[in-house]
Amino acid sequence: MEQELRSKIIDIYESSAIDKSLYSSSGLNEQSIPVFVGEWLIDRQLKGGDWDESVKQQVISFIHKYMPSKDEVEDLKQRLRNGDSVSVLEYISPKVNLNRDETYLESGSLGNQKVYVEEFLLTKFPRLLKGGLWGLAIYSYRRNDDGGEVWLSDFKPLQAAAIDFAEYVENRKKFTLDEWIQLLINSLGYSASEKGYGTQLKRQALLTRLLPFVQRRVNLFELAPKGTGKSFLFGQFSRYSRLIEGGAVSPAVLFYNENTKVPGLFTQFDVVVFDEAQTLSFSSPDETVAKLKGYLEQGKYSKGKYTVSADAGAVFIANVQIDSKGLPTNKSNLFSELPKILQESALLDRIHGILPGWNLPRMTVGALSDGIGFKADFLGEIFHYLRTRLEFDRFVEERSYMIGSKDFRDVRAVMRMSSGFLKLLFPDLENVTEEQYIDFCLRPAIELRQRLREQLYYIDPEFKNYEITIEYIKSGVKVSMEEPDGEESDHRS
Repeated sequence: MEQELRSKIIDIYESSAIDKSLYSSSGLNEQSIPVFVGEWLIDRQLKGGDWDESVKQQVISFIHKYMPSKDEVEDLKQRLRNGDSVSVLEYISPKVNLNRDETYLESGSLGNQKVYVEEFLLTKFPRLLKGGLWGLAIYSYRRNDDGGEVWLSDFKPLQAAAIDFAEYVENRKKFTLDEWIQLLINSLGYSASEKGYGTQLKRQALLTRLLPFVQRRVNLFELAPKGTGKSFLFGQFSRYSRLIEGGAVSPAVLFYNENTKVPGLFTQFDVVVFDEAQTLSFSSPDETVAKLKGYLEQGKYSKGKYTVSADAGAVFIANVQIDSKGLPTNKSNLFSELPKILQESALLDRIHGILPGWNLPRMTVGALSDGIGFKADFLGEIFHYLRTRLEFDRFVEERSYMIGSKDFRDVRAVMRMSSGFLKLLFPDLENVTEEQYIDFCLRPAIELRQRLREQLYYIDPEFKNYEITIEYIKSGVKVSMEEPDGEESDHRS
């Protein structure tokens, strides 16, 4: 990152920014600590000072003290038996059991020990029951006639500093679009230089990954070669995303567990990510696929007597074979190596677009950020808040006539993704020009949907093959806008 931009970010977003190289050099990533947690720990110890060996050791000491290893589990349990309280930093996600009239969690630090939750904590921190929180959990042990129980007696959440969205928007005006894109890329922990994401193709693909974080119910399919950081971003960047690793997935996990009365993942997170989709299977295929199609279309589902609406986006991530030119080896059928359940046209039509992961660089040391970016927890909260801002959707809806397709799902998909790009790049909505909207929001959204439509045509002849165009009004008549010349005008393969 150029020194001038580095200094500019620090001056304007001082309290919300951090040197992104600190996390990657701290060793926290090797301990499977999410970025938003690791940066919080670093910032907590740094307190505006310099990152040196003593501060690094303080962070490591904090981790060793409050994030115990697996071989310390029995020692922690013994301490509880002896009457000591035990404090650990971990992810807390309580469950409600109506049959037993209790709220409990399973502590990974205590070997998946069942832990009962004090009622006042649920009132004090309502987000505990809405997807869970990272924080310092204080456990205690209480003996009873049956032996004893472990209780969560107190909790100190790991929270971002106060989020001032108005200030975030106002300060966006002080950056050019290119500077802002570089800031976003650095905030994700990647370099916006030629060693990383230095081209428009690469940057566009990376920004596309962020759409479900800022826009409700954006459903994507990402196909990319190995080593492009797919799982890293979705699994560690934000507390609002949940990564499901490949294998069998049950309706109870996704939708509703009728035994425990616990709602599924779609109600708990902003983004539910199916990693390694090429190995994905469902324990009840017909039931799960039917409910999944209903949810992707309408944002609601029923399980038994339970009916719920949710706004989480679904992202399917799968590897794709590429040739010597870096393009998919099977351009006609990108889904050829996926399970049959993911090749059904009725399901795929409910996906809004295909992210061309083959445009992303392989993760290398040079691709990691050495610049300044937003703290992960801060940006995660900003993105979560942006999902509620309807003025961006209205802006896009007023320009829906620009989408040259009569297919309802095409139009809806393009509108939803256009709104997402708008939120990412132009949170100061009043300053975006029509040309910027077309070039950086509408056109990329159309390309994402067009790529999916071409796959639908190949898989199922019932789907017509046509180009989704960009249209404008000239002398009261709708006219298609020609695609500009150049390699980056159309990235479909």
